[in-house]
Amino acid sequence: MITVEYDRTWWARLLSTCFTPPLLPVVAAAAVGWHLIRPSHYGLLWGLGGSGSWALLCAALAVAGARLGCWPSPVPSQRGPRLVLLGVSVIAAAAVWLVCGHLGAPPTLLALGRTALLLTALVLACTWAGNISLHTSSAAASITLVTLLVDVRGSVLYLLVAAIAWSRLHLRVHTPAQVLLGAGLGTAVCTATVYLGL
Repeated sequence: MITVEYDRTWWARLLSTCFTPPLLPVVAAAAVGWHLIRPSHYGLLWGLGGSGSWALLCAALAVAGARLGCWPSPVPSQRGPRLVLLGVSVIAAAAVWLVCGHLGAPPTLLALGRTALLLTALVLACTWAGNISLHTSSAAASITLVTLLVDVRGSVLYLLVAAIAWSRLHLRVHTPAQVLLGAGLGTAVCTATVYLGL
């Protein structure tokens, strides 16, 4: 017999696994790239190529570190491994952004590409000071970009951010303050990027 608590834990693990930090930013970058450079499909390719390359670099490092025994899993919760992964993520984001610029990515998408660099650097700073939910930060950032740049009806996807936040709390990986800080930071950085042109 499956208990209610087990069922909730299963859902929480599923949400946390399916929406690991690199996934939603890649989907959002593809959607925003396609929308901003329409009717050409190059925006979709630039969005997928840039964000996908960054996500693959970060995922490869996370998996390699876990296999080499540097940390217990590809999504480490300990502060030390998280700092290492975030530091390399900042470097990877900067490298991908520079390569995309060198290859001739549209200026509009390059401007948005700085968002990943800025947000990752800020999450690194917050992790240095304490801890922050990467899951809710990346989810909120992604949904904010889609809502502001593709279609305002994307705001309904903030329900997904809330579900991801619940999963992190239910699994006792983060505190409510860490989850709220992550969601707030992701939303604020992307809103500032769009409206202030950061």
